[in-house]
Amino acid sequence: MLNLDHLNPQQQEAVRTTEGPLLVLAGAGTGKTSVITYRVAWMLNHGVAPENILAVTFTNKAADEMRERLKNLLPQVDHKTMAVSTFHSFCCRVLRAEVHHLGYTRRFGIADASDTEGLIKQVMGEMGISKGDLDVNFFKNGVSHAKNNLQTPEEIRSNSKRDWAATLAELYERYQRHLRNMNLLDFDDLLLQTLNLWKQHGDVLARYQDRYQYILVDEYQDTNKVQSELMRTLAGERRNICVVGDDDQSIYGWRGADITNILEFPNIFEGTRVVTLEQNYRSTNVILKAAGHVINRNESRHAKQLWSTRGEGDPIRVFEADNETEEAQLIARMITQLTYEQRSGHGDMAILFRSNFQTRPFEQSLRDANIPYCIVGAKSFYERREIKDAVAYLRLVHNPRDDLALLRVLNTPPRGIGDKSIDNLKQYQQITGKPILELMHSEDVLKDMQPAAAESLRCFASASDDAAKTFSEVGGLAEKIHGYLDSMAYLEGLGRIYKGHEEGVARLENVIEFVNSAAQYEARIGGTATLQMFLEAFSLTDDSERIDDQSEEDTGVTLLTVHAAKGLEFPYIFIVGMEQNLFPHERSIQDYMVDEERRLFYVAVTRAKNNLIMTRARQRQKYDKRYPTRLSQFIHELPKELVEFPEVDEFFSPATGNQVDDVFSQLRTRFS
Repeated sequence: MLNLDHLNPQQQEAVRTTEGPLLVLAGAGTGKTSVITYRVAWMLNHGVAPENILAVTFTNKAADEMRERLKNLLPQVDHKTMAVSTFHSFCCRVLRAEVHHLGYTRRFGIADASDTEGLIKQVMGEMGISKGDLDVNFFKNGVSHAKNNLQTPEEIRSNSKRDWAATLAELYERYQRHLRNMNLLDFDDLLLQTLNLWKQHGDVLARYQDRYQYILVDEYQDTNKVQSELMRTLAGERRNICVVGDDDQSIYGWRGADITNILEFPNIFEGTRVVTLEQNYRSTNVILKAAGHVINRNESRHAKQLWSTRGEGDPIRVFEADNETEEAQLIARMITQLTYEQRSGHGDMAILFRSNFQTRPFEQSLRDANIPYCIVGAKSFYERREIKDAVAYLRLVHNPRDDLALLRVLNTPPRGIGDKSIDNLKQYQQITGKPILELMHSEDVLKDMQPAAAESLRCFASASDDAAKTFSEVGGLAEKIHGYLDSMAYLEGLGRIYKGHEEGVARLENVIEFVNSAAQYEARIGGTATLQMFLEAFSLTDDSERIDDQSEEDTGVTLLTVHAAKGLEFPYIFIVGMEQNLFPHERSIQDYMVDEERRLFYVAVTRAKNNLIMTRARQRQKYDKRYPTRLSQFIHELPKELVEFPEVDEFFSPATGNQVDDVFSQLRTRFS
């Protein structure tokens, strides 16, 4: 018999409630994974056949973990017949068996992101859509949004008054026609076509409803409209559906998640039993009270009050630094102090930030202090594509014979220089042995190109010549870099390619931070920096200061965005950049999406087990200027009795302060 004695009363109630609709509101750190696993095990122990259970998660990792836990709980059960998978994997299995009802064959292929983009570009060409305000990403996201919200092309055409609605509807129709002709489904189609199958073929739906009599959905706050409708349809009249989630941790609205799915679940399924898990097993009560006090400001939420038996804990501490460099240096010094006193290891600490561009000064400070670190959910600042592009532009100015750099940026952003033109240049280079940039100045070479491509090559070569003259003079390095990237249309190109989307904003912010690093480098060496010196310093940092492989016991300090931190926990959490317009982000304030930003802050706070430290910079650099900042509104929303604003020196104890200062002597010199 399954023993539930170690579960608290609310967890036991959720495990034992197997019939009818059930909403489990699982607050942060309340043992949701245990509840899900034990609930499935309870059903298996009480006569439910494994093949009659469907458990849906959002990641393969979560699905694998659930399977492993079930094997350990009930090793005698044949788990292979039970469906534990992601939404997309489950729907793909359904379609492999049934897609012929929709006119596809079972050998259909799955179009990945690059296939989708290429096909949309092809359709744009067929429709004569020129590169302008409506770019490929606009249409790609428009089609995906329509599918995830169950909108047909005709509904887009008739329900929207936007100028682009008819164009998007026609492109959507053509795009789907091409997919069907090629027997392809994209990722959104795996979900949408499964729902269409069930809606159009009641006999097929009845078979799946008869098989999957008990449904469990994890992370329900992250579902979109089509995912919610899929599960509602499959549940049918039995309505044996259990959804687990936390509306306070709904932070993916920007990629289609619909928080109303979990908020309205009791209304959609009349008679829903609601079980709220409030006992937290992760954090101290100070952390939980602070998080709860802030999130209570959001009106649209299910009420819950987290508590813990781990004691009150230390107060939350907020430190201020003069700028982002000193902020990063302060964090590195604190980490050195904590590890020196053996209060915590590097692997017990995480630095959370709102946007990826913020990582650069922290990477630099951690490297200089010889602190091991790893980056989760994002590439190292120095390895990101847009940073490598910016460096390639500069390498080409410094060394016009650098063909690798030129080919990387020649059509980045797109300039109408096609593959045929680039192949012609490569062939000329092989014949003559001359650098490609030199060939681009030759009218004998350009006359064999298409007129538009030839003109683009002339403009590129001319701009490169002008930049070489500009960089030959000493001084104003950051301003020159910014002006050069702007003259090559790279900054404007990032905004155009990813217009209005999170990815484009993040990439542009990273390039701005790269320009900031040039200004800081120039300031450190007294304003005499040359492009060659900066590129050399950048290359040496990138190549020679790699972090050594870390042991299993201490994997290094973790750097990650708050979005990537969801589901993780650390004894020490540093939330950096706590400034208005950074966290909460200025776009969220402008778009009246502060509620989601507040949920994001709630997620950040509840990652901390024992200690929570927040920092802000009084001023930040943008290009070659510094601007004052304001303290984040979320700091003001914290309960005053739970927060301290100590002076920086108060963190460091007299007993170890001298030793820490010795460790940081090189760091101070470098940043002085």
